[in-house]
Amino acid sequence: MDIKDNRAEANKADAADIQTEEKYKSSKSSRSEGKSKGKASKHKSIKAELLDSLTEEEIKELIVAKETLAETKKLLEEKDVLIKEYEDLLKRQQAEFENYRKRINREIEENKKYANVEVILDIINVLDDFERAIDAARSSKDFNALLEGIVMIEKQLRGILEKKYGVKRIEAVGKEFDPSIHDAIMMEESDEVDEDTVVEDFQKGYIMYDRVIRPSKVKVAKATGPSPKPDFNLEGIKDINEKRVDDATSSENIDNNDENISEKGE
Repeated sequence: MDIKDNRAEANKADAADIQTEEKYKSSKSSRSEGKSKGKASKHKSIKAELLDSLTEEEIKELIVAKETLAETKKLLEEKDVLIKEYEDLLKRQQAEFENYRKRINREIEENKKYANVEVILDIINVLDDFERAIDAARSSKDFNALLEGIVMIEKQLRGILEKKYGVKRIEAVGKEFDPSIHDAIMMEESDEVDEDTVVEDFQKGYIMYDRVIRPSKVKVAKATGPSPKPDFNLEGIKDINEKRVDDATSSENIDNNDENISEKGE
């Protein structure tokens, strides 16, 4: 019985403590509400005093300013939304452009890598002809047949270059030297051709469409030099000069004698 009584008393004490705590909280909340109400009423009273001190025109101006401020705030919010949308759009465009640039660069590299495929295929076909000509020469041991085959292959290759790629050989021998297509590496005196005529082509030149891709290395004719002067006898020239001096001296003596004779006669 004593234990039960003690438990009952403990429960009563706990209930009393709970009631006391709830009363304290309720009183605290009522005091805070009273304070907030007091602040609100004080704010209202200050606002009322300010409104009473304003004229009707000033009140209208304040109303208009408030409306303008609200509209401006709304516009700013709309602008902020637009700015965010444009920023997102710009980021997407930048990302798309970067991807496009990378893709174009990859395509350019691929095109560079395989740009000469057609040329390589043409060269491979000519190489096949060379191999067939060599095999035929080995089996027949005929040098003339090999030579004819090589000449045919050379013509075939020149035809491919000219028809498919616009590459033509520069004709040089017998033509007048042209520094835009010829590269003179030697000159030779010649009476058989005119001066500045190409007489020999050391390395063939080529033009691709209207551009010189390799000038011809040529030998050019130049005019022959003047005929050599005859060898004069220097001793003979000396004797002639001395004779001229003696003649001039003797003529002077004759003139002097004539003058002396004329003076004596007088």
